[in-house]
Amino acid sequence: MIQPNRKHGLIDGLSPELRDTVEQMLLSGSTYSDIVEYLKKNDISISIASVCRYAKAYNANVQMLNIAQENFRRMMEEMDKYPDLDTTEAMIRLASQNVFNAIANTEEDAWTKIDKDKLLSSALGLVRAAAYKKRIDLQLKTDMETGLEAVKTLVFEAMSKERPELYGEVTAFLNQKKTQGIIKPDGGKKR
Repeated sequence: MIQPNRKHGLIDGLSPELRDTVEQMLLSGSTYSDIVEYLKKNDISISIASVCRYAKAYNANVQMLNIAQENFRRMMEEMDKYPDLDTTEAMIRLASQNVFNAIANTEEDAWTKIDKDKLLSSALGLVRAAAYKKRIDLQLKTDMETGLEAVKTLVFEAMSKERPELYGEVTAFLNQKKTQGIIKPDGGKKR
């Protein structure tokens, strides 16, 4: 089994406290020379180039984390706007929005360098994901409606045999609501 590459830089091997301080210094805008001096005071000798390499990798990780947090925030905003939206639908919307933004921000001359098959494959993947989600949602809705209809049938059959007066009252009530237009003929409520 192939193991992912491990980091072997000097800063990666520091104690968690020192490494956290170095990372905070990087985030606060300290210079690489400041970091080298700080580590020297803690009896660690390191070159500016080593700090630079660590900073590049660390900043890339911070940027990826910031992008992930921004995407999560946007997904939660979508879910707040549409309470009936589930996470899968929100992720599909977010991915689609990111794809459209990438397309809109692509320079005209860059289109000649884009692998058209890869782009088409990615777009088709989004379409398939959305179609699959809709199919599953429809299947679940159909299954729920079928189950609900079976329960209603059982309840009404039992009620008509065991409590005919209650059955008469319930059917009269439902018929009245249908004529008032409160209940649709298929049993659903009007919106």
